[in-house]
This record gives sequence, structure tokens and C-alpha cells, in this order.
Amino acid sequence: MNAEEPTTTATAPFDNLDGDVILRSITDRVDFHTFKVILSLMSPVFKDMFTLPQNDLQSNVPSIPVIPVTESSTTLKPLLLLCYPAATPTFDSLNNAKAVMEAAKKYDMQAALSRAGDLAMSLFLPTHFLDLYALSCRFGWQHHAQTAATKSLEIKNLGRPSTKFENMHDITALDHHRLLTYHHACGVAAQAVGNSLSWLDPWVSIKNMAMWSPPSDCVCKGLRKMLPVANFGELKIASWFDVYLVLSGKELWERPCVSTIKEFLMTYSRAVSSASDCAACRRMAVVEDMVDFHTMYIAQVEKVVANVNLETS
Repeated sequence: MNAEEPTTTATAPFDNLDGDVILRSITDRVDFHTFKVILSLMSPVFKDMFTLPQNDLQSNVPSIPVIPVTESSTTLKPLLLLCYPAATPTFDSLNNAKAVMEAAKKYDMQAALSRAGDLAMSLFLPTHFLDLYALSCRFGWQHHAQTAATKSLEIKNLGRPSTKFENMHDITALDHHRLLTYHHACGVAAQAVGNSLSWLDPWVSIKNMAMWSPPSDCVCKGLRKMLPVANFGELKIASWFDVYLVLSGKELWERPCVSTIKEFLMTYSRAVSSASDCAACRRMAVVEDMVDFHTMYIAQVEKVVANVNLETS
């Protein structure tokens, strides 16, 4: 393209003719009218640039310099909006966000880069958490890396080769190793919740729950396992409850997040059904007790996983 080809003016707020500098995207010939003071405050690169002669291109407005930039208008617009405190920028896609981040890094716009990271996390975390983990590691956003890594716990067996994501090429082997180590540590912590119930509060109502206080005529005991419960010491737990803890623990080891327990309904229902098959257990509040335990189980898994930190250095 040459300087004589037609240009278009960007939409508001970059159509303000009171601006004292124009940034022109040379890829699609869009002019952005903005202000030197804003660019100088946000970018030492532009601050230094304004001290140099601007003779490459001339605008149609006398005395207003035109600075050609390689970024497209779809990248330049959100980048500049991130420099305007009152503006509400957005990204069309994660790739658009990444292009803006690259441009912010190029022009040393640290505040805009940080704001871009916050915005990308709010827009794309539910669906692109692995890509955001990679970008967070690349730009040194430890808090965002932790958030994205925590979200990745929803992936079952994260370490398998099938878990590939678009921005994997942006991540180092060390950062990927740290993510897998974090996932494994959370799995171990989550699984351990069902191996000992000493974390339960020692309420009287808990001591008398059906899972470890069956009536004397219970016929579903089987080989009963001893398990610490609250501060009551080791109690014999019902075989159907033991099966539930073992199977749910296995699932938590592979996918250590509370969604695993919430979605683990088949084994939960099977445990309740097995207890109901016993006439003695049926007289007890099995359903109510399991509902209460389910709630406490979820809260404890969430608590122990939250205590596992992603290694960042």
C-alpha cells in the first residue's frame, strides 16, 4: 500500500478532530485520532517517538503528525481503548485479546497490558482456561495463572497427551510441568478427604448419622471398615458408604474439583439405594444424612483444593 490510497476514520472516540496525533493502521488504512499526552503517559515508546521528526506521512490536517503502525484496526481499537480510563473495551475473541497483548508489550504499555489480562480473564476463563494459563505464565501474571490453573482442575486426567490447547506453543515446559504438578497435588488432597472424616465437626447429630451408626439388626454390614469420624475416634462405616467414598475419591483424584462430586450422582444414588434395601437402615434417615454429608463433603474438598498453591517460581 502507498500513502495515496484512501483511508477511513475510526469510530468514536477515535474520530475526534481535536486530537493532536493520528495512528494509522497500514494493514487496513484506518486512522485513529488520539492525543499525544495519553500515549506518552501510557507508553514510553510513543513518548520517545514524539521527540523525533514525523516526516514519514502527512495528514490532511496541517501540523498533525500521522504515525504508521503495523497493527490492524481490530487490534488498535481495543489497545487504545485500554489506554482511556473511562472506556469499556472488549475483545472479539481470545486471538484478538492475544494480538492486543502483543501490541501492548511491543509499545511497553504496562498498564494497558495488565488491564488486557484482567479483561481476557473475565471474558474467556470459562472456555479457554488453559490458553489463559499459558498467556498468564508468559506475561508474568501469577494471580491469573493460579485462577486458570484452578479452573483446569475440571479436566479429567490433565496429564494425558490428548489435553492439547491452542496456545500451548506460548508456554514453557517448566510452566506446563507446574500445571500438571498442581493438578496432581489437588487430586491427592481431594481424594484424601474421603480417607479420613476427622475434618467433620463433632456435632451430636453427626455422630448418629446412618453411615456409621447402623442399628443392631442391620444386615448390610459386610466387611465394615474403620474410619476416623470427627473427634469420635475410629468408627465402623457402612459398606455402601465405603464404596461411595472410594469411588468418589478415585474420581476426585482424576478431576479434583467440586463439580466432580456434584455430578457424581450415579454412585451417590446407588449408595442410598443400597442402604434402603436394608430394612434396618431404611428406618434411619439415610437420605437426609447423605444429603447433609454430601454438602459437607463438597465444602471440604473445595477447602483443601483452595489450600494448594500453583508453583510460580
